[in-house]
Amino acid sequence: MPTTATPYLLRSNTGKNSLKGALDSLIASHINQLGPSMLVQVEAVTASAASLTGKVTVRPMVQQQDALSRPLPHDIIHNVPYLRIQGGSSALIIDPKPGDIGFIIISGRDHTHAVTTRKPAPPASFRQFSMQDCVYVGGFLNNGPDQFIQATDHGWRIVTPGSVTIEASHIEANCDITTSGDVRAGGISLKQHVHGGVQTGAGASAPPQ
Repeated sequence: MPTTATPYLLRSNTGKNSLKGALDSLIASHINQLGPSMLVQVEAVTASAASLTGKVTVRPMVQQQDALSRPLPHDIIHNVPYLRIQGGSSALIIDPKPGDIGFIIISGRDHTHAVTTRKPAPPASFRQFSMQDCVYVGGFLNNGPDQFIQATDHGWRIVTPGSVTIEASHIEANCDITTSGDVRAGGISLKQHVHGGVQTGAGASAPPQ
């Protein structure tokens, strides 16, 4: 039986002048042009309290290197849409802040038209896998927060150094409510209110004031 020859591209000859070496170099060159996801740090944020999701300016944190291993910083990337947890008209709004660390996810094609119109659109150019066409997802490696909502084994914990404001047409709580502070309803304090028309006997007092 004739001996089966090793396919040419699998032969051990991988010198600079071999076909396999040339193909490996070409493939590696193309792979290096693909825009990978990468760590970035937020430089600036453009957003308002509850309007359309804003954008960030970010700086890639992992630098490039030249042939002598000298670091070369990436350019800053502007107008990057960021992630907001949202479904329909309901959202959890926690906008990024300068100094936050997160990831950018890079699109395969120029998504400028789709970002601008927020509708399906053709690519704005023949650009591919460019860091200009990315979105920001955060945050990673950030410091501990001063205010947060935390799920524990005993329930939910809400911590804030400020105040909690609830704007709703109606609130219903099917539980006991305990507070170390005061409670006010209609401007009347639960701890400090007084009653008029009080006299000895079985009569009821007037409403609290």
